[in-house]
Amino acid sequence: MEKDPSADEHDESTMSKKQRKRLMKHQLFLERRKIKRQEKRQRKKEEKRKLQEEREDGGGTSAYVAGSFPKKFKSMNSEDASSLRIAIDLSFDDLMSDRDLQKLLKQVQRAYSVNRRAEHPVQLYLTSFGDKTKAKLQEIKCNYQQWNIHIKNGSYSELFPKEDVIYLTSDSPNVLSEIDESKAYIIGGLVDHNHHKGLCYQLAVERGITHAQLPITEFVKLNSRRVLTVNHVFEILLRFTESKDWKEAFYKVLPARKIISESKGGEVKKGGAANDGDLEEESGESEEVKEQVEVEVK
Repeated sequence: MEKDPSADEHDESTMSKKQRKRLMKHQLFLERRKIKRQEKRQRKKEEKRKLQEEREDGGGTSAYVAGSFPKKFKSMNSEDASSLRIAIDLSFDDLMSDRDLQKLLKQVQRAYSVNRRAEHPVQLYLTSFGDKTKAKLQEIKCNYQQWNIHIKNGSYSELFPKEDVIYLTSDSPNVLSEIDESKAYIIGGLVDHNHHKGLCYQLAVERGITHAQLPITEFVKLNSRRVLTVNHVFEILLRFTESKDWKEAFYKVLPARKIISESKGGEVKKGGAANDGDLEEESGESEEVKEQVEVEVK
């Protein structure tokens, strides 16, 4: 127990100026400590609540979507669900280190979490679900077996007719203007740090598959390397299906730190829009958000 510095002193009227100053300093310390302890208890309570949400949601991260979607989870089989098919191609796991694969799977978790909270969840697929990916998911204990998601061992080419497939890649010269719900959109699941740049586009061309890039440069100017994570791309597609507005989708999903906008006087500034879809964590930037993936924009 801490000793009160006033314990050995006489009453305040007989204290010296130095003694009074020391007493006031100690009292202020005690008051601040009490407030800090209350704040700490509140933080722990909030963390416990968020952890419970993540467990109920199959392991997805929920902090960054607070306020973005309804708290009530919706199934892909619900009446409100969309028929739009979006698949994350996991056929590149052998090209990634364990560390990069884990980062990719955290992005997959985020995409899943967003879909569960969406007003109109899409049909989300994980294709080419191999042993390495399965082992890593089991290692991080995300309880993926209980996810409301389509998990397929086979390739997307075995699931969807070739004429229905559109592979999203920044290297494509084609720009996506609309989303056709009769199509299946493929997102390449590859954290590559530029080691395999252009691979998704190359494979799409070789296989004769339709490909396209998001129209990001038509609506948003970025102030840094224009790289999107898997969950960024997924949520942009999801947001667009709800609003039919690309600009709104980009501004809601992309972190404000990446966006440059113009003020009324024409001055260029960073940020520029309230961003309830910002993927920055409350305590700082998420490491996953910084990582480069195959899905990027030019």
